[in-house]
Amino acid sequence: MNNPDEKYVYHGSHELFETAIPKRQRRKSKSFNGKGWVTVFDEISFHTTPYKWIALNYICQCQNISYEGKEYWHATGVSLKKYKEKIEVYGVESLEKSLEILYGKGGYLFTFDAKHFHHQEGLGELERISKKDMKPLSVERINDPVAELKKLGIAFKFIDITLPENQSEI
Repeated sequence: MNNPDEKYVYHGSHELFETAIPKRQRRKSKSFNGKGWVTVFDEISFHTTPYKWIALNYICQCQNISYEGKEYWHATGVSLKKYKEKIEVYGVESLEKSLEILYGKGGYLFTFDAKHFHHQEGLGELERISKKDMKPLSVERINDPVAELKKLGIAFKFIDITLPENQSEI
């Protein structure tokens, strides 16, 4: 398992900002009996992770794309509960085309001092939060997030959302 950096936490975004400002974050989880969803976290907070690759994933720009006359939501998925060096890519046609749609414009990797962030019940073990406005220690422009993720050895799993068997994946 890739150990997290204990001094720093990271946040990835396609948008540049000078100060991280907490906003309402809501997380839901399937109920234990499998009937519906239960809210497990609903607070004003700013989220980070001790893993650089997870933050790089969040540079993506999830979006609707028209394909063969239908609208499809391109997105990624990464576990914040269990450490797995894998990003699920929900897209159309191919992994390469979907990665270009999601990450093609690049973004920013923000580094913060870990001592200002903590884990809270209801969140994944790989998430840290702050409830205060926070300036990053550094900001790095990432022109090619996919190349950075590949350098770190992160695997991608492509899920073609146009296939009927994958419609429940979304």
